[in-house]
Amino acid sequence: MTFVKGQGMLDVRGLKKVYEGSGRRVEAVRDLTFTVDAGELVCLVGPSGCGKTTLLKCMGGLLTPTAGEVLLQGERVTGPPPGMAFVFQEYGRSLFPWMRVGENVELPLKQKGLSRSRRRELVADALRSVGLADAAGAYPWQLSGGMQQRVAIARALAYEPQVLLMDEPFAAVDAQTRADLEDLVRGLWRERGITILFVTHDIDEAVYLGERVVVLSASPTVVQEQLKVDLPDDRDQLHTRVAPRFAELRTHVYEQIQAAKRGTPRDAPEDAVKTDAPPPA
Repeated sequence: MTFVKGQGMLDVRGLKKVYEGSGRRVEAVRDLTFTVDAGELVCLVGPSGCGKTTLLKCMGGLLTPTAGEVLLQGERVTGPPPGMAFVFQEYGRSLFPWMRVGENVELPLKQKGLSRSRRRELVADALRSVGLADAAGAYPWQLSGGMQQRVAIARALAYEPQVLLMDEPFAAVDAQTRADLEDLVRGLWRERGITILFVTHDIDEAVYLGERVVVLSASPTVVQEQLKVDLPDDRDQLHTRVAPRFAELRTHVYEQIQAAKRGTPRDAPEDAVKTDAPPPA
């Protein structure tokens, strides 16, 4: 990968998305502007129905915005760019049940014109990275839900993306599996240096995973606040989640989301670094 950590990788500028049809007009996203730096892991949270998935689809070139633009390394996104991969919530629908695990992971690589040996090398490396080195010959339906989502992550990794967009990828798995997958994502992020934008409705997950949390307002969506997560880089489920600072950050994000639901203007700077005390009501 040819990027320098700290430089802008993904820029969202004045993004607006309006759905029209059947006599109705719904403004899902009003005016969103933020940047994700190269090698950064940013979590996106907001009230239910605030347009998080719409935003992600616009960023990935799956939807055309009504106004504004998304830039990937300075180039405008007009369709799914080659340097970007997705992991969706519904892993059961994103994997082909009649294809073996290795074939599912390999499928996107066939579009890149790689040799068969190189494709197999990338597939083996990706499956090994997610702890499924021995599962290449299995069918998805033979695996647990958590393992199927690992396959979906492996498929994205094998593609060697610069940017990974993840849309509530752990919402459909149990709590223990979710914790394991969260640690897997942080481990892969640190190991591979991929830029990750992670959409979640879970506040604890956002604070645990992210270097930064972008809090969205209620629909029509704008940025409510951007919060730097000043927790140690080395995090674990046992100690990090009981740390006083984790509780402070979680409380702050929760209060911002509640304020967003009420339509209260944000009461902290957009690039807030510390939140030593909860914001006033």
